[in-house]
Amino acid sequence: MSTNREKIWRNYDQAALDVQYNSRDTVADFASYIAYYTELTSAAKVSLPCAQNLPYGDGDAERLDIYPAAKTDAPVLVFLHGGDWRSLSKEDSGFGAPAFVAAGACFVVPGFTLLPATRVEAMGAQLGRMLAWVWRNIATYGGDPSRIFIAGHSSGANLVGQLLTTEWASFADLPADIVKGAVVISGLGDLEPVRLSFRNEHLALDRAAVIAASLLHRQPTARCPLLVAVGAGETDDYKRQTREVAAYWQSHGNRAELFELAGRHHFDSVLEWADPHSALFRATLAMIK
Repeated sequence: MSTNREKIWRNYDQAALDVQYNSRDTVADFASYIAYYTELTSAAKVSLPCAQNLPYGDGDAERLDIYPAAKTDAPVLVFLHGGDWRSLSKEDSGFGAPAFVAAGACFVVPGFTLLPATRVEAMGAQLGRMLAWVWRNIATYGGDPSRIFIAGHSSGANLVGQLLTTEWASFADLPADIVKGAVVISGLGDLEPVRLSFRNEHLALDRAAVIAASLLHRQPTARCPLLVAVGAGETDDYKRQTREVAAYWQSHGNRAELFELAGRHHFDSVLEWADPHSALFRATLAMIK
């Protein structure tokens, strides 16, 4: 058994590693940001047309909300929420809709099964089925199935990584290039240090799950641009992982653009993405346009 002074991940002992992967401790009032996500999402559902609770599967959590664009044949942006794979929902995660719908996108927010009722790698498979549903049905809501983009924050960024390595050939009618571009915000490409940290008390990751669910351990199936962002106030290992994800994506012949968001931390980095005045928003819009 490791003692606190033993190096268990790179140059970190147990206590130091736990600090690196405890995002909540980096922001004293983190809960206020989560409440703000919910407030903004509720406001979006009042101010915008929204097709709510559309089933993409038979499970209780397999429902999604679609905020249609004003025009048809719009690019489609699917947002995967964070929450440590065990909290939050689509009811907290439509805050990006006003800015992206105003810019001409169809904005989709799925719900999905959370821990402990599932496993991290099973979430990726579930969201693969969700994206297949979007491809088959989004034209009904004005979206263009040939222009589907995905974005995710925190644990949702890991789920984006899983979709970027999904074998789309296993879905008989789907194109291999169903994902045309992606954004990952404050996410992790390698879950091994998470497995070694205190967080694994809740996540129950084993080595096989790390390999199955980590972008940096998988071969990409998507060939598309990737925007990778992290808050300047996040921990050193989150920043290192962000750099490694960008480098890894480029090493496979894909375009990657890296953003370190000045003045932002783990919980408000995603609000920068949803701000039409930010460079990250403009880069996302340029990608989906």
